[in-house]
Order: sequence, then C-alpha cells, then structure tokens
Amino acid sequence: MADIEETELPGVGVRREFTTQAGMRLGVIETRTGRRDLLLYDADDPDACRSLVPLDEHDSDVLIDLLGGDRVVNEATSTLLQIDDLAIDWVAVGLSSPSAGRTIGDLSVRTATGASIAAVMIGDDAVPGPGPEVVLPGGAMVVAVGTVDAVARLRTLLGP
Repeated sequence: MADIEETELPGVGVRREFTTQAGMRLGVIETRTGRRDLLLYDADDPDACRSLVPLDEHDSDVLIDLLGGDRVVNEATSTLLQIDDLAIDWVAVGLSSPSAGRTIGDLSVRTATGASIAAVMIGDDAVPGPGPEVVLPGGAMVVAVGTVDAVARLRTLLGP
C-alpha cells in the first residue's frame, strides 16, 4: 500500500497525496465545505500541479464507484484486529437489515450480542462512543469491540 501524505491547509481543509506505482504523483484536496479537487502533479516537478479537477459530491461518488469503492468498503468490513480473545472490527449495517433505522438501545446490542459499539460512521460523520439513542441507518459502519464470537453475533444482527 502506498504511503499517503496528509497536510493540513489552515482555513481550507486537508490535502492528501501519494505516488503511484508508475511514479506519478496524485493528490486530493478536501475543503471544509466538502468539495474535493483532484490533483495531478508534473512528472518533472513534483511540487507543480499539472492538472486540477474540481469535484462536487456527486462527481466524487461517481469517481469512487469507478475506482472500486465498493471493494474498499468490503475490505474494511473484513478487517479484524484480534488480541487474544479481544476483537475489534468494522461491521456494516446492511441496507435491507431489519436492524437498519433502529437505535442501539432498541436493538439491545450489548445484551443481545455481548459486543459493544465503540463508534458509528454515517457517511463522512463519525459518532465516537455512541449512546443507546444513536440510530444505525442502513449503510453505516460501526466499530465493534468484544470477543470474536460476540463481534460475529453483532455482524449477524446488523447484516442483511
């Protein structure tokens, strides 16, 4: 995996850059307003931007799909960190899951599965340490913590 360099742009947003396997330098500026600019740097001068492509939210989503964004989400949902019997994993809330649209409390997540939800990602928004009132919409990602078996039960509860 390529090293991604991240630079805070005060008052603007964040610039992330990497060098492709072929040696081309690419970057993305994500502004505080949510707009993204795709950057292609000059091969002879890596500090000079050769092309800048402004992307609105729709354009960004289309580009993500073209680049296999679904594959990235699928890989993220199977990234299990296990230390002894402690497991930390990303779990997707299925779009057609009976759990979609319900709160953590309504689902009695901890009682039903033995796993805890440490954070919820809803689109670009993160909810760390969510309370029982947090709704789990379809397509959200949760960071689950528990035993391997408990996290597997949570995956079943939130799955399609």
